[in-house]
Amino acid sequence: MKEWIRPGYLTQTVKADDRRMEFDCKNQTIVQKETLVDVLFIGDSITQMWELPAYFHESGLRMINRGIGGDRTGTLLHRFRADAVQLKPHFTILMDGINDAWDLEDDNWKQEPGIPLDEVIKTAVCNIREVLKIAAEEKMKLAVCSLLPTEMLWTNHERDRQIYVQIFNAELQRLAEKYGYPFVDYYHSFVAENGYSVRRELTREGLHPNVFGYDRMAEILKRTVKIFD
Repeated sequence: MKEWIRPGYLTQTVKADDRRMEFDCKNQTIVQKETLVDVLFIGDSITQMWELPAYFHESGLRMINRGIGGDRTGTLLHRFRADAVQLKPHFTILMDGINDAWDLEDDNWKQEPGIPLDEVIKTAVCNIREVLKIAAEEKMKLAVCSLLPTEMLWTNHERDRQIYVQIFNAELQRLAEKYGYPFVDYYHSFVAENGYSVRRELTREGLHPNVFGYDRMAEILKRTVKIFD
């Protein structure tokens, strides 16, 4: 039996554990069967909810989705070798980081304030840097995707979240350039005229894309990364 990586469960309750058994089983199959993976998508719920065959079936490429709803940059780093590196994809599409911004929110139940914006950004950028460092060391072909703008007015720190997205995207682009990876800029095609919130016609509830949003993402991805032709 071939060796395969299982990252294990984290000590705290995190969304990344929700699909751990499923992904461990699927990853073992891919490793054991030496299955070719043309394109691997990895990230949070925006990736998980993307019905990839509906957008890329004409390419004839074998695509694997390793998106997990609620995933954060820290848990992405924890599982990256298992859910990406060991599967040896020809190309990887990486999009993660929006859920780190939930740390900005006040906890009304515990009567505790959220984490300051600069600390949230620092942690998220540090985690993504480590992910890209691993990818570079493993000589992976990879594209770094921007976060989308948001508009969740029922939250108590939405404006800080929007600022977080702008700063984080700038850092993402800088890191992508540093490691020689293409940067897929979804943000500027999704942002409203006010310069910080998402266009309502492209989103379900101010966070996730609707079908028209995914249409636009697919167009931008195909235009930026020439692997789906």
